[in-house]
Amino acid sequence: MDDKDLAQRLYNMLDEALKSFEFISEGFLVQNKDMLEKGESQFIDILSKNLEFAEGIVREGKKNEVDEKFLTLIIPLQEIALAVRNLISKEKAILERNVIFSMKAVMEITELFNAMKKQFIDTKDYILTKNPALKESIANTKEKIIKMVDEYASMHQERLITGFFGVKASYLYLSLLGSFKTVAKELVDFSQMV
Repeated sequence: MDDKDLAQRLYNMLDEALKSFEFISEGFLVQNKDMLEKGESQFIDILSKNLEFAEGIVREGKKNEVDEKFLTLIIPLQEIALAVRNLISKEKAILERNVIFSMKAVMEITELFNAMKKQFIDTKDYILTKNPALKESIANTKEKIIKMVDEYASMHQERLITGFFGVKASYLYLSLLGSFKTVAKELVDFSQMV
């Protein structure tokens, strides 16, 4: 594998992940568990294919510098995967418990999904172009997501105090917000290693 092959493999991986993320976000927002699970299944397939590829490199024994770089990226890729899987599990728990969020909360979650999609797009494009503006955008989007999450959590606290939100829904909402932060941080860490 050479540098161009590595960049293309990583780009394709994130492109496929972004497509599965569309199902994941849409499935959650329209409360369609089947759509959410389809996105999750696609996401798991992407991970499995690339782990098998990495295991093939390890089994070969003789590795070039690019092979070694790919192997060093496996851990940050796994961290992204764990963060996304955590987000999915929280979404599934919300759907399974038939928790209905307020329109305001749904709008906030939609804004977070949109910001995260932008961060995924910038990350995959950065892999191919190495454009420093994209790398900066990835970090800026992380900061934007963190700021949004903190702001939404604060507004949520007010809604909880006024009785607009139930305690069970509150815990799930805050847990979901935290997952967005984690995914955003992992994408930045990955982009800094590419």
